[in-house]
Amino acid sequence: MTHLNSIRKNMNFLLSVLLFATGLFLNPLSAKASGTTVYNGVDYSSVYDFDYYISHYPDIAQFFSNDPQGALEHFVIFGISEGRIGREAACDATPAATDSDPAAVSGPLSGMTVILDAGHGGRDPGCIRNGVYEKNVNLSIVLKTADMLRAQGATVLLTREGDSFVSLDYRYCFENLHPEAVFISIHCNALSGNNSFSGMNAYCNTASCAGSFDLAACVYSGVLFATGAKDRGIRTDSNLRVNLYSVIPSVLLETGYLSSRTEFPLLTSSDYQDLIAEGIANGLTIYRSLHP
Repeated sequence: MTHLNSIRKNMNFLLSVLLFATGLFLNPLSAKASGTTVYNGVDYSSVYDFDYYISHYPDIAQFFSNDPQGALEHFVIFGISEGRIGREAACDATPAATDSDPAAVSGPLSGMTVILDAGHGGRDPGCIRNGVYEKNVNLSIVLKTADMLRAQGATVLLTREGDSFVSLDYRYCFENLHPEAVFISIHCNALSGNNSFSGMNAYCNTASCAGSFDLAACVYSGVLFATGAKDRGIRTDSNLRVNLYSVIPSVLLETGYLSSRTEFPLLTSSDYQDLIAEGIANGLTIYRSLHP
């Protein structure tokens, strides 16, 4: 199967080369847009730089060193899904990448690197209920979780540690910059016109990274056990960008419904957020035992 996947990837790459070459023959001016970052109306400048892409991937340079537009098209169509990084680090507001103290205590998570992602932020509030912004609940849970994981010896990286906007493109590029890590994104859910629906669910994409299911199952079950929340299941075919484009084990956890009359007071409670953090830590301990 691995051999077949390699053949398919090589065929896809060769096909992309032919398509790009055909495009240049029909429209030679497209190759002269040096430094372009716009493809199909989308500006990828926050996550892509032509010089960086060419200098870091010799196979790309072989075909596209004189073709900025072709290199950009390759990045968008193939590079992202292959886990290639288009630039070293960039986003609308540079997020913090903080880790544990070099003299961190030893513990069950020693040697493990965990990226925690607080969903939304800055100009993107997420769902809003009763004057409470999802972005703030997500961040509170992440900061509590970070403290708990560090206390158990883990190295913790944060996509944001304050109320700053971080693009989706940056988040998945950031996770793929750390191939030794696992990635956990924290969110809350909401339904319009329904204050009785409640529960927790998780998302991963096993096609992007097979190890994501083990991570999702461990973290999700850990949080369910700690909180007693209603089980809404795990989706393994997520098309959410932080799952779809991840090449490391990745899970997005919907911790509950801010629109629920029963879960709103829980999700906004410091004690309940502590339980979520505890569940994540316990789940990671189990995951670590499976993947030492």
